[in-house]
Amino acid sequence: MSELYSVECTVHERDIIIGTLENVGWGLGVEGHRAEADEYSAIRDEVWEHTSPPVGQSDDPPPDGPVTVSLTLRHWFLLAGLLDRTGFQDVNPEESPVNLRVRDRITETLSDVLPAPAQPSAPQRGQADVPVGELGFYELDSAWSTNGDRCAGMDRGYDARIDKGNGLLVRSHILTGTRDGTVHVTVELLSGPPPLETGPWDDVAEASSWFSTVGIPIPPPEGNKLIAAAPGRDGVALLHLDPVWPSDCMYRVRVSVRGRDAGAAEQHLIQLWRAPSAPGKLIKATDQTGRRRRPERPTAARRPPADSDIRAWAISNGIPINEYGRIPAHMVAKYEAAHRGGARPHR
Repeated sequence: MSELYSVECTVHERDIIIGTLENVGWGLGVEGHRAEADEYSAIRDEVWEHTSPPVGQSDDPPPDGPVTVSLTLRHWFLLAGLLDRTGFQDVNPEESPVNLRVRDRITETLSDVLPAPAQPSAPQRGQADVPVGELGFYELDSAWSTNGDRCAGMDRGYDARIDKGNGLLVRSHILTGTRDGTVHVTVELLSGPPPLETGPWDDVAEASSWFSTVGIPIPPPEGNKLIAAAPGRDGVALLHLDPVWPSDCMYRVRVSVRGRDAGAAEQHLIQLWRAPSAPGKLIKATDQTGRRRRPERPTAARRPPADSDIRAWAISNGIPINEYGRIPAHMVAKYEAAHRGGARPHR
């Protein structure tokens, strides 16, 4: 039997792990991914078998009590990936933080021995002209074929989150300056993060996204294609994904763009590699398209001047003013005019 490695968690966290394994395994089985479903069942059984204190013992600790779970390295790797993806998707808001917390504990405890995510075909490069419509974006997704309605904009249409992001990349949505035209896209599938080169580009952003890598699960499994599609437009295949496990896994996506303001000859570079989910970030922002599509930051309401500020200003300028009581409106107006466009004194 393979060597077991131990990670501490609470009873509550262990129970959520088991529930996640059962739910995802059941869904994979329904979709025909029998081999992967069976492996998640094996992980669940291993959790039951190798929990200390044993599950079902009469003196089980309370929900926040500590337990130790022991699994093989392969099973810890698959479990960490599963918890990362389910936590990122936030299907169950109560369990998602727990999933991500346990994921972090697994990776921290076993950082020296966990295997690196596999990406056998990396580096891989593809190019295509992607049609976009009047909404000015396209989406990345994975699919076995570009035929059929599902790839006509991935059946998703407009997502309100698009115009509440960083103006370039919102999860798997990429915003364009071009509308009713095509964008030239170069995509690179990599084994790890590439050097950051922002010089040739107007805007650069990163975000995490998940893709389903297995298109046909019947052994030997065949990988899905990485698809780009805009609402109402045909999907375009960019490259082939490796059929890896977990089959639904997280990628880090970096998008670099130029020419969005011109609305023609727009170029995008998409680089992606397997990596745990992390918050998105805007690395470079110079074009006007991104500025227009980022939400304006709310400005603080202008507060009325304090009486003490007005009196201090009037005295320092030799202007007669009453020491107590209400300050006349004409005096407030003089103070406002003197400070218009400048910083107001602190209270």
